[in-house]
Amino acid sequence: MENKSIESLINENFVYAKVLDFFGVEFYESRNKTLKEVCAEHNLSSEQLSAVLENSRSERAMDFLALRKCPVELVIAYLKHSHQVFIKDALPFLLKTVNRLNGGTTSVLKEDLKMILPMFVEDFIKHIYEEEDKFFAYILDLDSYLTEPNSRNPLLDRDDFSIQEFALHHHDSDDEMAGIRGITNSYSLVDLQDVQLKVILQELKAFDDKLQVHARIENDILFPKAMELEKRAKALFRTKVIQN
Repeated sequence: MENKSIESLINENFVYAKVLDFFGVEFYESRNKTLKEVCAEHNLSSEQLSAVLENSRSERAMDFLALRKCPVELVIAYLKHSHQVFIKDALPFLLKTVNRLNGGTTSVLKEDLKMILPMFVEDFIKHIYEEEDKFFAYILDLDSYLTEPNSRNPLLDRDDFSIQEFALHHHDSDDEMAGIRGITNSYSLVDLQDVQLKVILQELKAFDDKLQVHARIENDILFPKAMELEKRAKALFRTKVIQN
């Protein structure tokens, strides 16, 4: 493996690009060098790279059925952690790699990605923070109202907020990657030689796959739990009003 070129290693497994980036190696500038040469230049060992690669391979999403059994605060904690992984790991690497694209036979696609990806990232991060600040916070307040006797009823503070309406809007905006999928022909690598584009398209596909799992957790686990909490909170509020 040490005598293979960086480009050939990345063609075998695109995750190597992110592993090299983790160690400060700009893979697209070292594509023709061997792994042994790159390790010598950056004072690395192939064992270090292999360890990080194996760790990347071993990362698995939490089992869906197990997550369904978790209380709502743990589901939200899991989703918030996923948000941070998106914001601090996946998206910065994609932006960095796209920004360093140069011309070539696929220059139209490169220019499209340079224009569209930053806009997508800005909108995506805005969506994440809005979701956390409004939706997640509301659910946690509902949970506190039902479990802590002296907590304030969030229904009084947010009488204009509806989980059902938020869920309908969320379903409408689930496919956030549709535009990028369109310009990349669903991340097709057919007839593609540029190693940077290969890495970007495979990273985009991996990110898209994670987003679809993320959306399924929100739609099939979080929303039903949240609507049940809201229903119980309204019933408790009516009971307290009658008692008073």
